[in-house]
Amino acid sequence: MDAGELIQRLKNRTVVEIDRDDLAELVDVFESMRAVDTGLAGWIRILSHDGEIVVQEETPERTILVRRFDSAEQAGAFVDRRLADYDRMWNGCGCKIDYHE
Repeated sequence: MDAGELIQRLKNRTVVEIDRDDLAELVDVFESMRAVDTGLAGWIRILSHDGEIVVQEETPERTILVRRFDSAEQAGAFVDRRLADYDRMWNGCGCKIDYHE
C-alpha cells in the first residue's frame, strides 16, 4: 500500500490496520516527527507526508494500526494520552485500551 492509498483509506475510517511490509514502507516514506518505544506495545510514532499527519501504533498482540489527525498537536495529544494509559497499565491499574476507537 502506498502513502496515497493509506491516506485515502484513512479518510473513510478512523483506524486502518496494516501489515508489517506496509509498516516498513510507511516508515521509509513518511517523515518521523516523534517515535516512542512504549515498552508494552511496541512503537508509537507520529508521521507526516505531504501535509498529512498520522499516528502509527501497535497493539500488545502486535497488530499495526494507523490513524489520521488534522494537526500535529492533535496527534501529539493522542500519543501523550496513550503513553499515560500505558503508564497506568504498567502500574497495574487493570485498565484496557480500545485500539479501534
